[in-house]
Amino acid sequence: MKKKKILNKIAILFGVVLFTGCSDFLDVESDTQKQGAESITTLVDLRNTTANLYTAPWFGFNQSSYEVCDGRANNLLADATSSTYANFAGFSETSSTAGLSNLWSSLYNISAQSSYVINDYAPNVRLHVDNEAKINACEAEARFMRGTAYWYLAMVWHDVPIIDSPNSLVLSPKVYPNRFEDVIQFAINDLEYAVQWLPTSDDKGRVTKYSAEGMLARVCLTAANYAMGNNFSQDYLDRNAIASNTTLAQFYFDKAKVLTNNILTEGSASYGLLADYEDLFKVQNNNNKESLFSIQVIPTSTVYGLGNTRQQSLAGSTTLTNGLNAYGGSIFCGYDILHLYVLDGAKSRMRGNIFVATENYNYLATHTAAKSWTVTNEKCNIKKFVVGSKEDTGGIAINNNSGLMTPVMRMAEVYLMYTEAVMGTNSSTSDALAVQRFNAVRQRAFSLNIANYVAKTSVTRNDLFKERRMEFFMEGLFWQDIVRRSFYDMDWVKNYLNNKLKDSDALTELTNYVWYHYTYNPVRLAATGGFTNSPRASTVVAREAVHDLGSATYVHSVDAKDNIWGLPYPQVDASKNPLLNQEPVKFNF
Repeated sequence: MKKKKILNKIAILFGVVLFTGCSDFLDVESDTQKQGAESITTLVDLRNTTANLYTAPWFGFNQSSYEVCDGRANNLLADATSSTYANFAGFSETSSTAGLSNLWSSLYNISAQSSYVINDYAPNVRLHVDNEAKINACEAEARFMRGTAYWYLAMVWHDVPIIDSPNSLVLSPKVYPNRFEDVIQFAINDLEYAVQWLPTSDDKGRVTKYSAEGMLARVCLTAANYAMGNNFSQDYLDRNAIASNTTLAQFYFDKAKVLTNNILTEGSASYGLLADYEDLFKVQNNNNKESLFSIQVIPTSTVYGLGNTRQQSLAGSTTLTNGLNAYGGSIFCGYDILHLYVLDGAKSRMRGNIFVATENYNYLATHTAAKSWTVTNEKCNIKKFVVGSKEDTGGIAINNNSGLMTPVMRMAEVYLMYTEAVMGTNSSTSDALAVQRFNAVRQRAFSLNIANYVAKTSVTRNDLFKERRMEFFMEGLFWQDIVRRSFYDMDWVKNYLNNKLKDSDALTELTNYVWYHYTYNPVRLAATGGFTNSPRASTVVAREAVHDLGSATYVHSVDAKDNIWGLPYPQVDASKNPLLNQEPVKFNF
């Protein structure tokens, strides 16, 4: 049968999203257009609807998650102080700042479409097909997506509405936010279902049991950190028959340890680290063995919502992309992440993340006379997600669509989560296996200068904090790491975010020079032994007013500086639903 594009019109909370079939598991064959639960009656139909969950619903997230999360985490520096990046980096965003609404809407889009699979499509297929395990596996895909979405919502906005039935929201659109602890529990419940029912292997690009174990471990570590700060309510403890927050923290650390160890042992035949960090973000390596979950895009598609726009947002030169859009010429890595990379010395990881003057890339700008790209800019543009021209990508990259599948969870995170889970509430660990798995990530980062690699014999909490920042730069995770630390170490985090560490400490790997400008050329500066010129503080952007939670009984930000745990709700949503700004309520599980 001739392959045709299938348009699955799925009613969702924020509108209608069109899905177009493509290669691998996105390839579908259909003679009809599916609409409504009653027309989804077979496993093929159901698999087609779950395939949609990997693509268009994540488009807004793919556009904005790094703006919000890496921006607020000081991984980005933008010359244009009025840019979205500058707003987040300076903690000057408001409820109407571009990016917030895009991220919020995308995550609720994911939740809504997943809920339709869970509540409507899977039950309808059960009426026609006698194969509970495979139907449950499809539902598990949807629960994986929904649980993941709610983790991001909780980590960016803290208290948010749990919408498990989009149809009911249509009838009653004004809803209270739910407590953070209930949002986390809701995500855990969905991901536990996914762990139970997802297969250990599937078509390339689809999530598996090991993907769900990894995401569940991420949420469990969040809960463990929250409990370390004695933040779970007595109601939550009683409901789960747990004596104290201390006991609960250890419970979640132990659970994360089991989950991550299972991936690293039972899942090792299918998943593992790539040998070279730079290879992770090449379109030729889409859905590689390190990817536990990646947003699936349609290579060469010009349909809005089905591509990956990150390259055009971050690439700094149309010469590099051979004319493809490149709007990132004034976007650079932040001063202190550059400083951290230089002190760390891992060349492969630094090259994979940022463009450093004098570095040459033999797989970029292959259309030029030099057949390669040599960096000349002494402020470091972003390298990650920049895949190059059509020639560099075998014809895959086009305007508005790089064709890169964006990783949301990689195996490197599983390795580091295992170390964190073993460390638990302690400040360090010397456990042999935990240190070995931490070292596996570090050693890979030094693949181009392995002689400089020195194995750790113990790992501290600060080691993990720094390693995660360097490893997952621009992957929208470091702000969540900062928030997680604030759950139990708020004073340190306030000092870190407010540029206070630089006043009291010598220049260290944890000094946070927020919004400092710089130039860096390793060859030019080698003779003097310096790694950069003296950083120049901007007089335009400052972060001196970031506060903790104060005496508030619940967490709602008004101006983005009044607390660390939650950003302002998007203005358009708060206007339509004024209950968002009210005290959060318990969710009825």
